[in-house]
Amino acid sequence: MIIYNIINKVVLALAITILFSFCSTKVQNQKDNTPYIDIPTYFQKEIIRLKTENPTVIKTVKKDKQEETKEVQIANWENELSNYLNIDLNKPAYNGLFTKDSTDHKVTFSAKDSDLDISFIEINYILNEPVEFKIKRKVKNSLYQTEETLHYHKNKGYSLEKHQSVIALDDNHYYIEGRFK
Repeated sequence: MIIYNIINKVVLALAITILFSFCSTKVQNQKDNTPYIDIPTYFQKEIIRLKTENPTVIKTVKKDKQEETKEVQIANWENELSNYLNIDLNKPAYNGLFTKDSTDHKVTFSAKDSDLDISFIEINYILNEPVEFKIKRKVKNSLYQTEETLHYHKNKGYSLEKHQSVIALDDNHYYIEGRFK
């Protein structure tokens, strides 16, 4: 009977040790695989907010040296902010390919590989809520090369600057800015 109790206690202690070991490993792995901020969800919420508020936007569009500015109501916020919706650092293809640097109010993600389409993202926070995004990305293939800089500042405005080089054609430069009135 005494030997039986000792064996039970040893087995129970061993089971508890294995269980705690498994749990601590699982917690550590969760920390290592913590997802980045969900940028598409952030902008989906912004689209809903902007549809509801329906702000007036002073929109400027420049192509090369031509420029036009108008005061407008944006009818399709999904289309207007589509470039932001396509930025998703949580895609499996990006796993481990960014260096994260952060301070109290700013987080930056820099690509470790210069061949990645997203090269840089900076997010500024106020009271732990993201309010400003700066994003640099590029697309390069055998026909063309595009470099984009996206900027979004909640309640202030947004912009897209794009430089495109197409083989056998002239380079194009676009700039679109929307300022909330």
